[in-house]
Amino acid sequence: MRRLFWLGAGFGLGVAAARRARRRQQASTPDAPSPLGRALRAHVDDAIAEGRAEARRREATLRSLLAASKSKPEEPGK
Repeated sequence: MRRLFWLGAGFGLGVAAARRARRRQQASTPDAPSPLGRALRAHVDDAIAEGRAEARRREATLRSLLAASKSKPEEPGK
């Protein structure tokens, strides 16, 4: 009987501690990101945009090179 009591008491305390920790975390978490978070997000967004622009430029270059090679007639015997 003692073991069952202590098992129940430990489980109850664990549940109570988890709920309390969750409430504290929700209360301390601001709705708006921090200035550091906003700056980091801006840098990541800029890097993604720059990467996409570079990919478009490279794709256009490759397309023009492939189009130019297809338009040249091949010499017979090669």
